[in-house]
Amino acid sequence: SSLSLAPPSPLGHAQLTHAFRAPGPGPMVDVAASGAEPGGLGEEDTSLRQYWYSASTLRLLCDLCSREDLKCVALLSTPSIFYALPPEARSKVWLLEFDRRWEIGNDRFAFFDFNSPVEELPQHLRGVCDLIVADPPHINLATLERYVEAMRMLQAPGGRLLLTTAADNEQWVAGELGAFPAAFVPKISLALGVMGRYRIFTTFRDGALTAKNEEDFPAGSAGGAAEDSDGAEEDYAWSLGMVDHPL
Repeated sequence: SSLSLAPPSPLGHAQLTHAFRAPGPGPMVDVAASGAEPGGLGEEDTSLRQYWYSASTLRLLCDLCSREDLKCVALLSTPSIFYALPPEARSKVWLLEFDRRWEIGNDRFAFFDFNSPVEELPQHLRGVCDLIVADPPHINLATLERYVEAMRMLQAPGGRLLLTTAADNEQWVAGELGAFPAAFVPKISLALGVMGRYRIFTTFRDGALTAKNEEDFPAGSAGGAAEDSDGAEEDYAWSLGMVDHPL
């Protein structure tokens, strides 16, 4: 996640976010091992509420971003995904980000401030992205609403949407975005993510999303209970009328 300096209104889960704020010991991901050039990603800046995904979570997200049928991928506030992708896979990926340190030497960077009108999004990306991945810096509804607006503006017809946020937002995400939680529980360096209280919400189904994240949440561990489902809950959510997007 990465955020705009202008804070949103303290709605929804804003207080919960602050209560579980991680100490920010540094990135969880070995950048060199992830395929990024040395120093490409750098350290988390917790003043901007930047928290990196775990290596296991990055492998899943990079796999989804690398599918051959995708022509344009937008990564909103997810620099750890961008720099975990091998350089040759970034030719169809755009990083939309507030922190300009990743703009230097990066022709796939576009400045993004979620507090700005969506009409300020890059013209060449509006309505053409067939996968949009977003990790808002806050879990309150005011921030989520801004990100959903941006995702809709960028989305190509039939485009896939993927949002990571707190599990507590499940009903809102289903109602506003038409997205449901994956069985795979992501881990980020924010304390909520370490405890297994984050989720990946998608408007599409994919076999990779049905696997359990046993690397980060072994059975019986803290957070592991979040993955004890056999997938029945996910199937039930999709049976409520969600339109399947073939992959």
